[in-house]
Amino acid sequence: MRLISRTTFVGIAIVALLAGGAVVSGYASRAVLAVRAAVWNLDIDRAMDIAGVAPGMVVGEAGAGDGYFTLPMARRVGPSGAVYANDISRRALDRLQSEARRQRLDNVHIVEGDVDDPRFPRSDLEVIVIVHAFHDFSQPVEWLRNARKYLRPDATVAIIDRDPAQGGESHFWPRERILRYADEAGFTPVSVVDSVSRHLIIVIRPRE
Repeated sequence: MRLISRTTFVGIAIVALLAGGAVVSGYASRAVLAVRAAVWNLDIDRAMDIAGVAPGMVVGEAGAGDGYFTLPMARRVGPSGAVYANDISRRALDRLQSEARRQRLDNVHIVEGDVDDPRFPRSDLEVIVIVHAFHDFSQPVEWLRNARKYLRPDATVAIIDRDPAQGGESHFWPRERILRYADEAGFTPVSVVDSVSRHLIIVIRPRE
C-alpha cells in the first residue's frame, strides 16, 4: 500500500471538509485547525517557550493562515499583550479573524502583507514567529530584511518548521539553508533547537 505524506494528508482532509459544506455550517476553521493540530503534532507550549513568547508581549506572526499557532499565542500573551497575525491570503485572514472573535480573543489583529514585506503596523514587536511557513517564502532574504524595521531593539525572529533531518518532507528547508538566508539578511543565530516534536526552532536576532 502506498503511504502519503503528512502534508498531502492535510490537503486531502481540508478539501474533504470544505467539500462537505463545513464553510456553510461555520465549522470550517475549527475543523481545519483540528486537522492541522493532529498532523503537525507540534508541542505548541514548548515551541512558544523557546521562541520567548510570554504574557503581556506584543508579537507578530508571519504566515498565520487559519490561526494554528496564532490562537494559542494570543491566549498566552493575554489581554495585556497583542498578536499581529500576518498572511498574504486575505481569505485565510478572514477565517482567522472570525475564529478569534468566536473565541473572544480581542488581542488578535490581522495584517495583510506582501511576499517580501509583512507590513506590520508597529515598530516595537518583541518577537516575530514564523510557523510552518518560511519554506514557502519566495523572497526569504528580502522578507527578513524588511521585517527588521518592525522589531524593537533586541527583539528576535523565531522560525519553526518541520525538520527534514528528522523525517520532515523534502520541501522543508534544512537548518543550513535557513541560517544562510538569515545571515544574508543581516541576522545572527541566538539558538537552534531540534528536540521538539521533530521540528526545527531557529531563533535569530538582527546584527547591530
